[in-house]
Amino acid sequence: MTYLKIGAVVAAIGLVDLVSCTDQGRPIIAQTDDVDVFATQVLNDLQPSSIAEGREYCGYIYAAPSGQLFATEPRPGRAAYCDLPQPFPSVIASYHTHGSFSDEYDNEVPSVDDVAGDFDAGIDGYISTPGGRVWLVDHDAQIARQLCAALCVTSDPNNDPDDAGFIPQTFTLEELEARFE
Repeated sequence: MTYLKIGAVVAAIGLVDLVSCTDQGRPIIAQTDDVDVFATQVLNDLQPSSIAEGREYCGYIYAAPSGQLFATEPRPGRAAYCDLPQPFPSVIASYHTHGSFSDEYDNEVPSVDDVAGDFDAGIDGYISTPGGRVWLVDHDAQIARQLCAALCVTSDPNNDPDDAGFIPQTFTLEELEARFE
């Protein structure tokens, strides 16, 4: 496991000021400096609840001055969205799940709002899908790309892989807009 959920331990390791300034609840602490690995583990741990409840969960990944990674406590959303407040200065990425499989949504790719929101915030984003994919919304490259394909994180047993059609490795915002037209 690459991170540890903590509560009272925060005070013991001297992070009280950092945690209280985030106003995001208890953090999740990374034991790695690899943001992709950390985000994938956070999302994988959220997948069972997200799928069972049919809702998205979202939050932020941020770095302490020491470089140690943290994730804010996940916020519950709805079936097709999850609202986050403006990111605070140490945020380096957002994260969110896509809930359970639904034939009403294009579950297996980031939405236009997912990508545009991260681009507008000037941060990266990580998204897990019901089929078990993890996407990285790469702010610098201005693309969304699959970090790992179907079944790399916990997936919805009711997922219909044929429903999504062809899933390319990357999308630009314009390509996503065309897909959703």
